Amino acid sequence: MERLPRKDPSLGPSNPYQKKESADEQQGTLTTPSATGLWNTGYSVGVARLDEEHRKIFELLSTLQQAMLGKKSQEVLTGLVQELVQYAKTHFASEEAYFQMYGYPDRDAHKREHHEFIQKVQQFQADFAKGRTALSIEVFKFLNDWVKKHVLGSDKKYRPFLNSKGLHWLSR
Repeated sequence: MERLPRKDPSLGPSNPYQKKESADEQQGTLTTPSATGLWNTGYSVGVARLDEEHRKIFELLSTLQQAMLGKKSQEVLTGLVQELVQYAKTHFASEEAYFQMYGYPDRDAHKREHHEFIQKVQQFQADFAKGRTALSIEVFKFLNDWVKKHVLGSDKKYRPFLNSKGLHWLSR
């Protein structure tokens, strides 16, 4: 039997699509820390290690957003993006190791998504380094939206498969 953590009502709706966007969010501006939204059980993929890693990614996104709202320097923002990318690579390796270990049938398509994300972010980083662009709301929005859509879409698809192999939301 699958054991999931109880939902904390303070975390907001389980389905992030239920959240009504403010006018600022619709226009792509960041005025409040809640624009990113924190990880909640609606993002759970039913595997403890992967859920913990997803939480960390959401924390890094929140830290990046706070730094942007606090008008931190491009150097600080670039460092935070680098930390997010490095952690995403670590997380992708964890997922891909499970896919390999258990023979997940959609592993190649999933790996391609990971690769395309890293390629896109590395292009952003190269543009930052060459002074072609600054870390902007649009870049943050891409990172934030991609992570949420990926977790709710592609990552949720592997849940039944990995759970059927005995991986569940159990504390380590």
